[in-house]
Amino acid sequence: MTYRDLIRRIKDAASADDASSKDALELVVENVAAHLTDQTRREFAAALPNELQSAAQMVPTASHIDEDIIDQLMDLEDVDETGAKRRIKAAWQALCDIFDSHEVDDITAELPRQVVAALE
Repeated sequence: MTYRDLIRRIKDAASADDASSKDALELVVENVAAHLTDQTRREFAAALPNELQSAAQMVPTASHIDEDIIDQLMDLEDVDETGAKRRIKAAWQALCDIFDSHEVDDITAELPRQVVAALE
């Protein structure tokens, strides 16, 4: 799946524009990657379109670990909680379609419960 396909899927699922769909996608990639082991992070990044690979290789920061992903998108996009949740969930669903169900299970197994709850 291409980067453009991912953006289009988020736009359609969340009734969002291009810019907010891109922000949600990059935020989900960064937040997921921040919680993965080095090996899983490399595998996760390698499966993503080129445009997202640098976001997936980021080093975890306190903001990604401490601040809720929904709050991060609300601050970034100046959107309400419902809109942020819808975009985050749409971005996660689009990303899940890149991986098989076993890989998705492996990724989510490394994520904190509150991150998984925000994504699903």
